[in-house]
Amino acid sequence: MDFALTEEQADLRDLAARILSEQLPAERVKEIEERHEAGYFAAETWQALAKADLIGLCLPEAHGGGGYGFVELALMLEQVGRHVAPLPLLPTLVLGALPIAEFGTPAQQRALLPGVIAGDLILTAALSEGGDGLPPAVPATTAVAEGEGWVLSGTKHLVPAGELASHALVPARTGGGGESTVFLVDLSLPGVLGEVSRSSNLEPLTTFTFDGVRLGADAVLGSVAEGAEVVAWTTDRGVAAYCAVQAGVCEAALRITATYVSERKQFDTPIATFQAVAQRAADAYIDTEAVRLTAYQAAWRLAEGHPAAEELAIAKFWAAEGAHRVVHAAQHLHGGIGVDADYPVHRMFRWAKHIELSLGGGTTHLRKLGALLAAG
Repeated sequence: MDFALTEEQADLRDLAARILSEQLPAERVKEIEERHEAGYFAAETWQALAKADLIGLCLPEAHGGGGYGFVELALMLEQVGRHVAPLPLLPTLVLGALPIAEFGTPAQQRALLPGVIAGDLILTAALSEGGDGLPPAVPATTAVAEGEGWVLSGTKHLVPAGELASHALVPARTGGGGESTVFLVDLSLPGVLGEVSRSSNLEPLTTFTFDGVRLGADAVLGSVAEGAEVVAWTTDRGVAAYCAVQAGVCEAALRITATYVSERKQFDTPIATFQAVAQRAADAYIDTEAVRLTAYQAAWRLAEGHPAAEELAIAKFWAAEGAHRVVHAAQHLHGGIGVDADYPVHRMFRWAKHIELSLGGGTTHLRKLGALLAAG
């Protein structure tokens, strides 16, 4: 991979950065965090991104999107992380719209993608059933054929943007041999029950119970037998997307820390000149670059259609372990103010911890990498 960005990629990244920095300064993000009853969602910024044609950046031009690839999306998601922006961009695009664009019927695409691009619809995927955060190989959730449709029953956990989404991708077991199918579920249907909790970064996560939800045959995403393929395709891009966001979080934590240690003085000397402080900051810089470059590599391989299993495992390991070290260093180098809940570093720490465990933590992905290497 050539890690240098094209002029067009840099322009897209800078446009996203400008909108987010103008609309979501730290004080505004804090206000949104405290406004629990209205949801953890910067609605005005969402509309600004839609107006700038950034929400539809990577969606097909046939539906009004920009037609760009996954690398360009990763660059935008990196800016979401850098500004710790309360926006459902990752679940809507990576877990919802992209799988619909890849596997959906023309009717499904026409029904949902233009609304996403316009900023009118939010989507998500209900993948987790507990455990290590990754989708199970065989879902416990079931869908039983009945007449020309299906009856969906089961529970899904930790669904991002569930309280905002109109539709969710829901994998369910449809065969006695463990075969699965992904369904595109309207979350307003009778029998869909949602219970909202909050993650470590205050993002709402929903537990959905599907109590005999009746679905039409047109709710199947892809074919009935393609469930495992759809889930794997979506999970790979979800992992890469979380890594891109984490790269932005690390960059933000590193920058605010570098500024602080350059200005904070002890014995009339900036603490950045102290050897131990400089070494800790340098280590955080190395970790930040590792998180960013492994995230870019994974995103590029997905965009180019290359096998990416090893690169995804490596990127998520760094997004978990490397980011853990970066945000801890940021807090330690700030001293007491680093754990002040009103100071931005605390927010970055919470985001990093949330992403560290999303779609599998460092140990989970290190085991995956070991299995891949052992298999040759």
